[in-house]
Amino acid sequence: MKKEILLKEEKEFLDQYNPNEYERPSVTNDVIIFTTSDLKEDNSRKVPRKGMQVLLIKRNEFPEKYKWAIPGGFVNLNESLEEGAIRKLKEETGIDNVYIEQLYSFGDINRDPRTRVISIGNMALIAKENINFNKNIKPKETKWFWINKKLINSESCEGRIINKYNLSLKSEDEEIEIKYEILEITEKSILRKQEKTYTLLESSNDKLAFDHYKIIDYALDRIRNKIEYTPIALNLLPRLFTVKELQYVYEAIMGREILNFRRKMDDMIIETDEKIEGRPFRPAKMFKFNEEFEHKF
Repeated sequence: MKKEILLKEEKEFLDQYNPNEYERPSVTNDVIIFTTSDLKEDNSRKVPRKGMQVLLIKRNEFPEKYKWAIPGGFVNLNESLEEGAIRKLKEETGIDNVYIEQLYSFGDINRDPRTRVISIGNMALIAKENINFNKNIKPKETKWFWINKKLINSESCEGRIINKYNLSLKSEDEEIEIKYEILEITEKSILRKQEKTYTLLESSNDKLAFDHYKIIDYALDRIRNKIEYTPIALNLLPRLFTVKELQYVYEAIMGREILNFRRKMDDMIIETDEKIEGRPFRPAKMFKFNEEFEHKF
């Protein structure tokens, strides 16, 4: 009897509820696609080193018209956030075969001049050769940008750590170069409260739309942290790979050399008896992801 009364009262409440009583912000999905690509090597018989890349689109409408941006758009009321991210990615780039992982919510009040917009950042790592552009959809102009975040200076003051970074993006065709200086101040407390400021450097010949520099920076930091305890980086490789190929992918993500790499991989990868023919460099032992891998704290 009590349950029936509650159901009746809830129905009456919902029938009378006015959704316009509160202001409703707009919600968008932004999808950051990271990949790696071979760097030019003088010796074609060596395993090529890798560089990290991000896919950006050129906006063809206001606001921020002609600026480079992360693919994305507004979420419809009849779709989930994940469905909205996949739909917008396919509409704007033609890509429809990417695993998407939700990253973070970005909700600064004045981040978009149109209205109050909250953006859900999503990220994906995918081998470049596995990206299938849909030829039936005319996408916006897209470019792959080489991306790197490098620590320039670090100092420890009373109660805080101050790090200065350079975040650089350079288009694959070398026509566009965008650089930001990041000042990161972290409190020496258990909470590790952190503040970041971004400054577009004068050596840039373009800039990113909205606060997309912040979203890309956050995604890059997340990936760098996550590859230490998950196999997420293996999305950038074929099923079989050499240790050196895997190491170059990890170094492309981290932006630095990694010592004692094989030991750090521990039991995340396992050796196979399989071979791959037709490579310009000498054959090496092939590895694959260990499906029994489990991160242990």
